[in-house]
Amino acid sequence: MIKIEELRDYLPAARVNDASGFDLNYLQSEISKEAAQNDIPVAFYYDKVKSGNLFNREIEDCLVIHHPEHKKDYYSICIRVKRQGNMAYVTINDFGESKQINKNARAEWAKEDRKGKSLSYKIGSSIGSGLHNIGRSKKKLEDEQFYYDALDGIIKKAIFE
Repeated sequence: MIKIEELRDYLPAARVNDASGFDLNYLQSEISKEAAQNDIPVAFYYDKVKSGNLFNREIEDCLVIHHPEHKKDYYSICIRVKRQGNMAYVTINDFGESKQINKNARAEWAKEDRKGKSLSYKIGSSIGSGLHNIGRSKKKLEDEQFYYDALDGIIKKAIFE
């Protein structure tokens, strides 16, 4: 079960008019088809999102999309659908962590932090940052960003077309 606090905004929420038959199963089917046509690997599982507290708890079904080879080191995408009459409201969040994005952010922060500092601080910071960010790869980071960009287009097409 996913806690609502773990979710971050990924794509803006969307409203679908005339949404008869529009649900998580439909979205999974459409996303699968579009991903296969574009040769983008995706895997799915169903989960629940818990929000509220002990006395005011809400549990929603969700569809989770992840990269089949990078389940733990890429972000996962959580899609929830709420219905209101004949309209559907789709919420798209991400959760989890990305090793490459985290390493890149730490390296960029350390680089900014070294500006205007003494030479000994710069050397120490560079060594520490280098050790802490072993495995950082510009190619892996670009591949991950490409995956998210492709997934954005696939999700938008599944919702709006």
